[in-house]
Amino acid sequence: MTHTPARPLACTKCGHQCGIAEDVESYSDWGPAVIGSDGVVRPQHPDLESGHKHDPHTVRIRAYCQNANCGHQWTLRRRFDSLPEQAAS
Repeated sequence: MTHTPARPLACTKCGHQCGIAEDVESYSDWGPAVIGSDGVVRPQHPDLESGHKHDPHTVRIRAYCQNANCGHQWTLRRRFDSLPEQAAS
C-alpha cells in the first residue's frame, strides 16, 4: 500500500492554504434564577459549580481561506481529526 504524504488543504477558489474551524453549539445551565431590584435576571447561586454546565456539540467543520483577499469558506466534507497523523510503522 502506498502512503500519500500530507499536503496543504487548498482553497477551492484561489488555491491558497486553508485553515479549519469547528463551529460548536453549547449551553450553560445557571440553575435557579432571580430578578434583581434593577430588573435584570441573574442566577440565584452564581458561584454554584454544579449549576453551570456545558454540553458542546459540533454543528459543522468549516474550511476557510487564510488569504485576506479571498475569504472563501465552505463546510468540509472530508473526515476531520484534530489529532496529527500517526507515522507509519
